[in-house]
Amino acid sequence: MSDTDRLVRDLADKQAIHDLMAHYADRIDANDPEGAAACFAEDGVGVYWQDCVGPKAIAERLTGILAHFHATSHHLSNVQIRLDGDTATAQSYVYAFHRVKADMDRPMHVWGRWVDALKKVDGHWKFAHREVVSVGSVGSVRVPDDLGHPGHPGRKVR
Repeated sequence: MSDTDRLVRDLADKQAIHDLMAHYADRIDANDPEGAAACFAEDGVGVYWQDCVGPKAIAERLTGILAHFHATSHHLSNVQIRLDGDTATAQSYVYAFHRVKADMDRPMHVWGRWVDALKKVDGHWKFAHREVVSVGSVGSVRVPDDLGHPGHPGRKVR
């Protein structure tokens, strides 16, 4: 494979992964947990303050989480994708706006990262492992014990 062919393939793969990440966010904001879970491989793991294995378990967990909100809006930035053949790792910053049902539609703002391992399945990129790492939030009156904020992954301690 020529350098140009490799570059084109890598760019296409990175764009496909970026599109997958955006599609996942779109499905979350559409309150479509099954659509978001379809972004995972059959043996994929979603870490939403607990491990969920497979699209069915991931959809169930997302259904429970999304039930707390009238609306969400997720925004990705600082997307970094590292390819290794038919696998990849990725990381993106995420800002999410929420309207909390229990708090009379009070706005909640969450900042964090999505930390991903991906693999190609039948020629399509899927999440093999996705961890939601919250760095902080504003506007939540009560945060359940299992939704704590562990901080910025890889943060240097001084």
